[in-house]
Amino acid sequence: MVRNKHNFGKMLGLLICVIFVATLLIGNSEAYADSELRAGWKQSDMLKSLKLDESWVYESLGVMFWQLVYDQFWILDGPPEYNAKLMALDSFETEDNKKYRFHIREDMFFHDGKPVTAHDAAFSMEYITKAGPAWNYVDTETVEDSIVVIDDYTLDFELKTVLGAGGKYPPFQVRKIFPKHLWEKYKDNMFEYENDQCIGSGAFKLKEFKEGQYIVFERFKNHWDKSPRVDKIVWKSYGSNDGLNMALKHDEIDMFGYNGISPLALKYFEKEKNIKIIESPGITTTWITFNLHRNGPLKDISVRQAIAHGIDKNHLSKIVYHGYATPHDSFIYPELYEYNPNLKKYNFDPVAANKILDEKGYIDSDKNGIRNDPETKKDLEFKLMISSDIAEYTKIGTVLREDLKEIGISIALNVVENSTFSDLYYTPTGDEFDMAIGNGDAGPYALWIWEYMRSFDGGGEGWNTSYYNNPDFDKVLDAAYAETDKEKYKKLSFQLQEMLNEDLPNLVLLRPVQLDPVRTDRLDGFVTSMGGISSWINPHSYLYVHEK
Repeated sequence: MVRNKHNFGKMLGLLICVIFVATLLIGNSEAYADSELRAGWKQSDMLKSLKLDESWVYESLGVMFWQLVYDQFWILDGPPEYNAKLMALDSFETEDNKKYRFHIREDMFFHDGKPVTAHDAAFSMEYITKAGPAWNYVDTETVEDSIVVIDDYTLDFELKTVLGAGGKYPPFQVRKIFPKHLWEKYKDNMFEYENDQCIGSGAFKLKEFKEGQYIVFERFKNHWDKSPRVDKIVWKSYGSNDGLNMALKHDEIDMFGYNGISPLALKYFEKEKNIKIIESPGITTTWITFNLHRNGPLKDISVRQAIAHGIDKNHLSKIVYHGYATPHDSFIYPELYEYNPNLKKYNFDPVAANKILDEKGYIDSDKNGIRNDPETKKDLEFKLMISSDIAEYTKIGTVLREDLKEIGISIALNVVENSTFSDLYYTPTGDEFDMAIGNGDAGPYALWIWEYMRSFDGGGEGWNTSYYNNPDFDKVLDAAYAETDKEKYKKLSFQLQEMLNEDLPNLVLLRPVQLDPVRTDRLDGFVTSMGGISSWINPHSYLYVHEK
């Protein structure tokens, strides 16, 4: 009896131990799950489908999505040099920056197991540029029938124009490689392909997509780059910034997908021991666009100069961004070699602004506190259009209205839904706005940003939001595109900046600092760059974050 009782006690103890361990495993299952990076996005950012469309180029989630799923020829490396980091491109050769030979990596495979070859690269290079203007730039426009496959991993092509920009970068920046065997039947209308499986050759493959709610990626174990990374990436959507902040604080996500947080949210995380704030130079530049298509006082450069002197950028930074924004004056960032430090400064000077307007006859003739147009006698009142999607811009508009009131100019704010804003902003041919708050993420390889200023007569197409028309600017821009000598390119960049600084089709205001809160309890390897840990020039965090 004693012996049997002793054996029963041992068995009971073993059973209790097994139950205890099992309970630990169930209750702590995340410790045994695949490593995972969770990013939060605003619901308005989420893709509506997996079809190829312009959101892949113009929307914040879109530009990150395809960088995970598809291999691209090359991407920008990190600061301070921002050199070209070759990806699908193993090497390239050119003697004149017009005719190129590309050597494709020989160890790439699509997610369906088929090898990636030069035939896929050539197909993508030819037909993606024809899909729509969003993919058609000077570094992708090739001479007809010039793309020739030499062998399975080599191809030749010729650009229509010399790719200069100081000779620093190869063509086909951030261009993806599609599997020809899936897309070829849609080559004449690539937007028709449903793309439900989203087969690429990138470091991650699509596992699950729920429109407007979440996207799940899993690591592609047959990818050529064997760097440490997580096994799974989950993108979750939230209805508001407050929802995103709460999700990070409560360990539902590890980072924000794009744009980071407002300075107002810093206090929300300051006492969280497992959250740190990564501070980076901003990639977004904020400006005022003047609608020069409309007849009226804004066509008078003197009025635009007065407005420039009437705005206190430092006050704007303090009130709207709590000091986390730098007054700025160019599309080009000060840390880049092609930035012109000698631009005329439109410092805050209400006395100078009032003097300019007085001398040009803009007097408050009806004594209502607002100056009058000397020709029409109407009040100097301008409609300022603002997208409701960016809360800070409404605040900017409010501060601008108060600043400009001091020099006798009235501002009527018109806050509109973002899609409406885009429709009106990129076709400034009507009376919907006089001024608008715009922005751009030029990045270090910034030639494309000048297309905002190319005249329609000079080939501008849907980007020139101010309707700026200067043939001399177009000529200098073309020369900059073609210049391969670094110092000569720098001089041309200086000229472009000087011309815009003199003509003021827009007025650059601020460069906000990037603030990225990240959880530090499980993961490591967040990569910082201009624009923070996640931007169109920086997919590195998603690619290389790993478990501690």
